Amino acid sequence: MLKEKYLNADEKFEKLLYKTGMIIGVLLIVVLCIIEILHIDVLHIVKCSFHTLTGLYCPGCGGTRAVVFLLKGDLLKSFLYHPFVLYCVVFYILFMAKGTLAYIFNDGKGYMKFRMWYVYVGVALLLGQFAVKNFLLIVCGIDILKSL
Repeated sequence: MLKEKYLNADEKFEKLLYKTGMIIGVLLIVVLCIIEILHIDVLHIVKCSFHTLTGLYCPGCGGTRAVVFLLKGDLLKSFLYHPFVLYCVVFYILFMAKGTLAYIFNDGKGYMKFRMWYVYVGVALLLGQFAVKNFLLIVCGIDILKSL
């Protein structure tokens, strides 16, 4: 705890992000275990209200299926359903790996730095896939999520 007194604001923020990431990781594992033990079919429980009402895709449409295919190890299908999911998982793994290495080998210094461009790329992916899916649906008549 004495070391934390001497950390600057960025290092404290990065350490907070790392601890939050650990908690999220543990909670995700618990939820996945519950889903597996209870044999819950997630794909038929979650329905998109926006898609049901408008017939168009929302920016999150395909995200649940992307997570399911990611957990099954099908990275290509996961990416095709929703590239943002894979992007987030890759960044999560990189962030947590670098944070763990910093914690073990570098006395808690050297966490992965947060950069706003990470967010900008994520938002661009989110909006880009939203635009492409709806363009294909409206202009070309191709329902991409049903054809996968």
